[in-house]
Amino acid sequence: MIDDAVLSSCDKVVSEDVSLWRHTFSDDDRKIIHSLETVVDGIASVFGSFCEVVLHSLEDPSRSVVKIANGIATGRDVDSPVTVEALQQLHEIARQEGGDIRHATKKTQDGQLFKSTSMVIRSHTGQPVGMLCININMSVPASDFLEAFVLEGVNNAAPVSGHFPSSVDDLVENTVDRTIAEINSNHQLSNKVKNKHIIMSLFDKGIFDIKESVPMVARKLGVSRHTVYLYIRQRKLGDC
Repeated sequence: MIDDAVLSSCDKVVSEDVSLWRHTFSDDDRKIIHSLETVVDGIASVFGSFCEVVLHSLEDPSRSVVKIANGIATGRDVDSPVTVEALQQLHEIARQEGGDIRHATKKTQDGQLFKSTSMVIRSHTGQPVGMLCININMSVPASDFLEAFVLEGVNNAAPVSGHFPSSVDDLVENTVDRTIAEINSNHQLSNKVKNKHIIMSLFDKGIFDIKESVPMVARKLGVSRHTVYLYIRQRKLGDC
């Protein structure tokens, strides 16, 4: 007869072998999942209340949901289990059938139709540690969806001008040009101090966090790098 210890050992091996993607979670794995919690709220705030966004941790599939926005759509909450569709996707990915992003349409028991996108979250070693799922309710009237998409979260937001740079040079030059226009519109400043204020304003905007931005700004303003560094130091010291 096989004793209980041997049976227990065999059960453990079989259990580990059945799962193609499970592994022991580390603190780094948990930090990766936690870092994406704000992404859930961000996506939900963009698309509105008819977009459910779910963050799963695969550490414990029986209570995988660690963050959810607009969960009323599917009746789930934090600590809800992973879905069978998600488990199937993980097994397909473990067998290298397709990529880490999957799209599907799903129908709930009450007849609601959802367009779903699921993305696998991987650890630093490439192991699946979580999933980010976006479920858009396609059953609601288009007018209601558009109203939520357009209006939710922006009623009190002031419009701002935006620029989407194609390169670092484009980013710096555009920011410098806009800052020059801002400073030149202040007629209380003399021409003698305008470069100083432009450089300090660029520092406040974080442009000098970009590598090689100092020589680019100096060239754009027609001043030396030493002048740029001087005004940056003054700004850091609060001497302005």
